[in-house]
Amino acid sequence: MKEIEPPHKELEALPRSGEIYRALVASSWDAILGMNSKGNIIFWNKGAEQIFGYSTEEILGQPATKLMSEKHIEGHTKELTDFLGGNYGGTGIIEFEALRKDGSTFPVELSLSTWQQNGKFVGLAIGKDITERKQMEQALRESAERYCNLFANSLEAVFSADIENNIVVGNKALEKLCGYCLEELTEMKPTNILSPENREYVSQQVEKILSADEPISSIVHEIFRKDGKRILIEHYLNLIKRKDKIAGSQGFYREIIERNKTEDQLKSFLINLVKIVSHVIEFCDPYTAKHQQRVAELAHLVGENMGLADDVVERLYFNGLLHDIGKISIPRSILTKPGELAEEEWALIRAHTKQGYSILKDANLPWPVADVALQHHERLDGSGYPNGITGDRLSLEVSILAVCDVVEAMSSHRPYRPARTTTDILKELKDGRGTKYDTSVVDVMLPMIESEEFRSTWNCRNSRSMAT
Repeated sequence: MKEIEPPHKELEALPRSGEIYRALVASSWDAILGMNSKGNIIFWNKGAEQIFGYSTEEILGQPATKLMSEKHIEGHTKELTDFLGGNYGGTGIIEFEALRKDGSTFPVELSLSTWQQNGKFVGLAIGKDITERKQMEQALRESAERYCNLFANSLEAVFSADIENNIVVGNKALEKLCGYCLEELTEMKPTNILSPENREYVSQQVEKILSADEPISSIVHEIFRKDGKRILIEHYLNLIKRKDKIAGSQGFYREIIERNKTEDQLKSFLINLVKIVSHVIEFCDPYTAKHQQRVAELAHLVGENMGLADDVVERLYFNGLLHDIGKISIPRSILTKPGELAEEEWALIRAHTKQGYSILKDANLPWPVADVALQHHERLDGSGYPNGITGDRLSLEVSILAVCDVVEAMSSHRPYRPARTTTDILKELKDGRGTKYDTSVVDVMLPMIESEEFRSTWNCRNSRSMAT
């Protein structure tokens, strides 16, 4: 480090440009300092005092390198010397780690300019504390790194495309889905992976996005993998804009088969879990467990015969498996009691609907399974229990479960009574058609009973269970 020269009594002065110029310099929040050709400080404003911590009296005559941290002195001393010697032209910008009077460091940006005074170069520097800018830059870098890692490691096939819809970047999942490496994808036209019958459709959907100026939920279409295999995908797309102009798009592909496979697995797990619950109930009452299974199968068959949507048919089966879960709260001695039940005992059995509702009401399921457990003994004319609800407030699914529950219960043996005949079951449904039971449900159920289709469903299930 150069030896510090003692302060001069008569210091070199900056060129005077009037009172306005001096006022601006003096009041600036930025650090403004002047240096002579040797790199010693000859001017120091209030902004410099606040940023660096030195008063004017303390710093005048000191080398500018006093403001640099040790690790930057060697490199920037030479750079500053060359600049003040006129080797770098009239202006320049350098960034370095600055040193305050208290020993703390911070990033600073110096905007340098030089001019000649009495044949010697004199320098003027405007310094800015760029701590916040550096922190923002670091935060942006970290955010970009996180985004890149998320992009690269996403299980979804993610891509970004230019205005011509040519893929410019993608991830490993995209390569796995399409079978092409990223270099191949960027070189080929996107239409090459579309099946011929889907090209016009996809083009129309993309045009919709462009004209509506907003993304649509998804485009479902087929693509060709590199191995020639066709796969069905959901194609999600979002527009990239710069200055209100479309610069490209980004989105992801998802193979629908994989999604459906996952959903089917979850449904299977859920049904198996409910069956486990049914087996637990069986320890309390073997009749109830088998009853729930048979009602579920019958409701599933009725839903199919009524032409209901697949998801409704699935819900009917699931609701059937759980509709009598409240019976787990009834004493085993009552459920398995032979002979007639007392009125008090019937009251306990009827309470199973409310108990079932209490058990299921907090279950986070996408359909009202607790309401079905509560209402499956309600009747259209209000004669049912527990609340005497009338038909206009009962859903079709509840009406189906109600009829299936009656048919299964009448056709099965109970400790307190024998199974009823087919004639008895038909009479019950015909007498209650349109009054107690939903007409459309009864009209589907009657031919199933007359043809014994409902019994064959249970027999087939029993045969499959024994075979496994």
